[in-house]
Amino acid sequence: MIRVSVIMAVYNGETTIARALDSIFMQRSAPEFEVIVTNDGSTDSTAEVLERYAGRLTVIAGERRGNGSARNKAIKVARGEYLAFLDADDVWLPDKLARTIPVLDANPRSSLVYSNALVVNEQDEVLREYVRPDLAHAPTLAEMFTCHWPILESMTVIRKAVVDEIGGFWEEPGAFRANGAYFIFLRARELGDFIYLHEPLVRYLSAPYPDSITRDDEIRPINFARFSERYGERGRQLASAIKESIRRTHANQLGYLGRIALREGRTAEARRNFIRSLRYDPFNLKNILRIMRTFLPASMAKALTGGKRGV
Repeated sequence: MIRVSVIMAVYNGETTIARALDSIFMQRSAPEFEVIVTNDGSTDSTAEVLERYAGRLTVIAGERRGNGSARNKAIKVARGEYLAFLDADDVWLPDKLARTIPVLDANPRSSLVYSNALVVNEQDEVLREYVRPDLAHAPTLAEMFTCHWPILESMTVIRKAVVDEIGGFWEEPGAFRANGAYFIFLRARELGDFIYLHEPLVRYLSAPYPDSITRDDEIRPINFARFSERYGERGRQLASAIKESIRRTHANQLGYLGRIALREGRTAEARRNFIRSLRYDPFNLKNILRIMRTFLPASMAKALTGGKRGV
């Protein structure tokens, strides 16, 4: 009996999807599962890669409709009690299903279980763990309105009945990335408890800055409007918290890039990054001093950086 339906939506994933699929089929001591992949109108060789897995998965093909529509197509034919999502550029560690499914079995009042993840770059180097220590616990519904709680689809396993009751993912014509995943998590938390496993069970591929932040700029207004429509003031508070987090992230990342450039003697580049950082955090005295330092002779500026300890 199929217990788990693994859901994947892919668009032009020829360079990563084989690794993602291999990580599914390498699961250890997992309950019986099926794999359903929606090829959302890919124009590269994704279809040819999927053909190599013929007989091991179900492929749904069609013209591009967006991530939400692609996932909903897969969910519609899913036969499992649980849905486990995996993005086509992420990788599960071998015990993902073996560690998560028994937890849901043992906790019938829970709607979702999620784990930590290892954040990796395009060279597959581990950068950090995804979940910050102060957020390393299953949230209450109220906590999920204080910030964008660190849950990614690839980290989760959810009851199919919960997704069916919610009505699936958003389908926004033309906004291909707008799937409403965080809205799904909010609704799922309304319908049951969450369980958090601190061990990393996923390798999450993070895009380099600034794409890691700006690639979702188009869909955030849609998210914020939907949050407000359903949750009113709480939804608006969540939108404000997300905007503030983005502001801080831009400021910190640009300041970091400026410090690296200054340490390596690229003063003009360092100055540009510090100035851009100040646009997001105009009262950051350290960055103001760093900008002044970029006008010093390179040898003097480097001596003032404190070597590898930063600036």
